[in-house]
Amino acid sequence: TPSSAGVHIGQTSFATTGTLDLHLTDDETAIHAAINALVSTGLTNLKEGIELATGELDDIHVPHERPATPDVMVIITDGAPNQPTNSATAQALAAAAADSARLAGVEIFVVGVGVTGSTETYLKTDIADDALHYFSVVDFDDLEAILKGLPVCSD
Repeated sequence: TPSSAGVHIGQTSFATTGTLDLHLTDDETAIHAAINALVSTGLTNLKEGIELATGELDDIHVPHERPATPDVMVIITDGAPNQPTNSATAQALAAAAADSARLAGVEIFVVGVGVTGSTETYLKTDIADDALHYFSVVDFDDLEAILKGLPVCSD
């Protein structure tokens, strides 16, 4: 649950390009509106989504930064990166963006939604911090239970 003194939530999306849809905020109405506005296009530019989220969490991003609060990224995806170039390059670029986020002190959780075996392995080993930071759900109906169970999403 977002709160003015604790949990703030922001959102990036990543299709053909990444976009910062919502700056870090404790405004629950704005958070729900941003989530409900998401549209799937079939393309996945995970690199740009990670880079935008990392920038939003950066300590120099003064309007939204809370230095005493840990930086956590939760990536929810139903596919493998296939943008900005071919799939193999897009996967390598997204993995490098995740590594850069970790170097900046960001903890990364990933929830794979309806993924294939190879996609799951990639997300678990190259994007999430480790296997304990990866969760899989069959479809979006199961997503809420996973998110509520994450240690970073509880009060």
